[in-house]
Amino acid sequence: MVVSFLLCSSNASAQNYIGGSFNYSGSSKSVASKTLQGTSLQVAPDIGRFIGDRWAVGIRPWIGFSLSSVKDASQSSNFSWGINPYARYRLLARHSFGLWAEADPKLAFSQSRSEDQGREGISIIRSTTYSLDVVPVLTYQLNSHISLESRLNLFSFGLAGSHTDNGNDVQHVLSWGLKATTKDIVDTLGDISIGFLYKF
Repeated sequence: MVVSFLLCSSNASAQNYIGGSFNYSGSSKSVASKTLQGTSLQVAPDIGRFIGDRWAVGIRPWIGFSLSSVKDASQSSNFSWGINPYARYRLLARHSFGLWAEADPKLAFSQSRSEDQGREGISIIRSTTYSLDVVPVLTYQLNSHISLESRLNLFSFGLAGSHTDNGNDVQHVLSWGLKATTKDIVDTLGDISIGFLYKF
């Protein structure tokens, strides 16, 4: 529904934007004469459109890969991809600041593969996860093209589920929760990350 709204809208005041994230990391650690090595990569663009002054809709696809190994002992890898259409509504605006409510449905797929040279066979786990979160988003307009944004952890509502198959057993999990706090704001804000969007 959000995607079709994004693609079909013809509002004259609509304005497209792009953003997203790129993450690459590597590590090497020696423990008990064994060397542990790891590499991970994730690409997650953000493409959307402002519909008037109060609404924004968009989509965030992502793809990721990670690899970890212990030399001459074991190796494991994980490949994942997913999609996150979203919609947000501006609740408040003051000067360059804006407070938005954002609905975030997500669907993700992953496959993990592990091999232990001390054992026979290869273990493969496939999983599907889905979730719906409603979170507040704080924005700051730097200029006519660039705005900063951050998701706040002071309030959130979430619904999540997963389906996991390891070849022997199938597991289904469903969870939900509501969180609101006015205490330990400094610790809560410590989990915040800041990103930016570029408007055309």
